[in-house]
Amino acid sequence: MRITATIAAVVALFPLASLAETLHTKVVILGGGVSGISAARNLTAGGVNDFMIIEARDELGGRAQNIDFADTKVELGCNWVQGLGTNPVNVLREKYGLKTAPNNGDDVVFYDENGLVNFTEAYNTFGEAYDRMSELALKRLQNGQVDISSRVGLDLAGWYPMTPLDEAIEYYNFDWEYGENPEVSSLLYGVLNDEYSYGEKIFGEGSDGDLFVLDERGFKHIFLEAANEVLKKNDPRVLLNTKVTKIAHDDQGVTIHTGTDTIIKAEYAIVTFSVGVLQHRDVQFSPRLPDWKMEGIYAFNMATYTKIFLNFPHQFWDDTQYTMYVDPDKRGYFAAWQNLNAPGFLPKKTSNNIFFVTVTQDYAYQVESMSDEEVKQEAMKVLRTMYGDDIPEATDILVPRWHSNPLFRGSYSNWPIGELDQHHTNLKAPVGRLYFAGEALSKEAYGFLQGAWFTGEETATHIMQCINSKCPKIEYYPMIYNTKTFKERKDFA
Repeated sequence: MRITATIAAVVALFPLASLAETLHTKVVILGGGVSGISAARNLTAGGVNDFMIIEARDELGGRAQNIDFADTKVELGCNWVQGLGTNPVNVLREKYGLKTAPNNGDDVVFYDENGLVNFTEAYNTFGEAYDRMSELALKRLQNGQVDISSRVGLDLAGWYPMTPLDEAIEYYNFDWEYGENPEVSSLLYGVLNDEYSYGEKIFGEGSDGDLFVLDERGFKHIFLEAANEVLKKNDPRVLLNTKVTKIAHDDQGVTIHTGTDTIIKAEYAIVTFSVGVLQHRDVQFSPRLPDWKMEGIYAFNMATYTKIFLNFPHQFWDDTQYTMYVDPDKRGYFAAWQNLNAPGFLPKKTSNNIFFVTVTQDYAYQVESMSDEEVKQEAMKVLRTMYGDDIPEATDILVPRWHSNPLFRGSYSNWPIGELDQHHTNLKAPVGRLYFAGEALSKEAYGFLQGAWFTGEETATHIMQCINSKCPKIEYYPMIYNTKTFKERKDFA
């Protein structure tokens, strides 16, 4: 009697427990970003309509996010269509009329504590060395030579930064693109990534270029429209504001536990979480992912690229698209500034004078630990060093915090030195009925939106093969070996 009474009391105290609901579907897509949308479209095209998308945010789009700021909207995440031609992201841009402006990285000036710097000679020297480095990397790939860091590659190509200006030029042309410095970045895969994502051999003539997105509907608009082609309005197959907390999996299927007490049971799952989320163990897997999979996950890097938006009463900076600060002591410190008042960019408004700066890697982590006011003061110190003490104080500031956000844990991936082909194969490979997609899983286009699109499409194809006939055999490496065993190394004989 006492036990029965206690149970009754618990039920009375916690009636919400009875509201937990279990949903059933054939395929569950975890994450509503670009790869998740691409997977949903491909499943639909293949006749598989029994799927669900689980998204923690209140809308689809993933890292394509824009937000109100200073009487306009700005992009918190992805901001460029990188690679034109038949790049699927560019095809969507053209189809849905996304507003963009031509991006010109050479439209830049450099400032140090004494004002404008003559940078042309050093800038051209770096560009020539970068071209030689790319040629070197392609030859090493063809010869089957081992990977080296981009720092080594630049050095072998005749470039090593000797001055603060050299460091600023290198940061602008390398870190600001990859999100991490040359010391940690792969040479071979970085060049392959660049060649693939912009190459005419892949996306056709005229693909080598990029466009800066300025559409108030947001970069996300083209992906939401792409999703709307296969999803109905308020489609019950899409669960928004639903965070995945645990993924149980076995040979029979998967069970998804969520923060809303909703449980989803599916035959297959497509996990599109960023590699940063997987590394931080923000979602529990039961049983835990096998060692070979965890090795693949941890071997890759999740870079953080933080754009800090500042609005001012009036423009005091140059009309160029880009401005670089040459810090005498701290390479990359509040260095890469962008002008949203540049000709052809945002419509001119008296209340809208936006100058924003990007920080990466350690400085991005540092910024996330500071208050917005502290970040503003650091930015203002740099701007006053560049333009003098008479410039106005910023009236508004916006600081995204991608690294500390448990839904992302960074901005986009980067291939680090030490990451082997086998590691990346394991990162991408399925575990039973758990399949994986996302930009980091694209060997050729990691870090790019098209990488996310392609892997979502490919993973959906693999699952459809499982449903319709037989699952494809996808390679992975349960163990990764050196070319020589420990005993074969003479220095340890």
